[in-house]
Amino acid sequence: MFKALLRPLLHAFNFKKITKLAENGDANAQNKLAKMYHFGSYVEKNDEKALYWYTKSANQENPESQSILGEIYEYGHGVVRDDVQAFHWYKKAAENGNVYAQNSLGWMYEKGKGIEQDCAQSLFWYRKAAQQGEADAQFNLGMMYNLGHGVLKNHHEAFRCFNEAAQKNHAPAQASLGAMFFEGLGIPKNEKMAMTLYQKSADNGFAPAQTYIGMTCEAKNEINEAIAWYRKAAQQGEASALTNLGLMYGLGQNGLKNEIIAYGLLEMAVMSGNETALDIQDTIAKSLTESKLDQAKALAQDPEKLWELIDETMK
Repeated sequence: MFKALLRPLLHAFNFKKITKLAENGDANAQNKLAKMYHFGSYVEKNDEKALYWYTKSANQENPESQSILGEIYEYGHGVVRDDVQAFHWYKKAAENGNVYAQNSLGWMYEKGKGIEQDCAQSLFWYRKAAQQGEADAQFNLGMMYNLGHGVLKNHHEAFRCFNEAAQKNHAPAQASLGAMFFEGLGIPKNEKMAMTLYQKSADNGFAPAQTYIGMTCEAKNEINEAIAWYRKAAQQGEASALTNLGLMYGLGQNGLKNEIIAYGLLEMAVMSGNETALDIQDTIAKSLTESKLDQAKALAQDPEKLWELIDETMK
């Protein structure tokens, strides 16, 4: 009871102390204060104040603040998205040794975001971060070797990079490693190992791997398991999972025929850019009355209700 009463007082004292240090120019305190406003920790969340203190700290060469500012501008967290500003802050943070910014800077160079595309610079920064054990950078570097993007295609190097990231439970790397085992790229073909890695990736929430596991279950006529995996991926907006799940409801596999659900799922897949879904959707639309078609379109705009209906069909 006493501890519960004391805790808010300690938080208030801590906040006041950090604020005073920040106002006196301490870059680390400014970074801490910015994060408190950013996440609403011990204080009401305030994006404007968070940006102010991150910027004050970053201008004093605090690499973490610089990296976070890069992310804020890249994704538009409380500000208008600005790739030029994102690149500026990632570069400063990367040059100051921030490993996450080094990977992000590599990504900006690879995609030409905020700067002219430069694969040589992308490789440089991915390598720098990967050598320090940053899993995203190891994966990104592996992708460049695997696709021959800005470097000679080298499946052995791709495998090494993917494997390093996969050892850290990096879900996309696990799936990519699984694909290499399945195809026998740079290593002996091993379908059993491929499935183990796909399963790990799916269990770790990677939507393309979840779709693949769903397809495997469907091929074995394990329909309920297939639907469960497709749903996990579909809820992340994975277009192939939305299409496959929509097709299952359209065909009525395992007695689950529901063309309204099917159309709603396919509409979401079309919005995610799956052209195959459009043809299937047009076919299903012909069998729906105007009122049912309106209901199906409304479902696509209300995913929460759509998942509730899917749950009901599974009972």
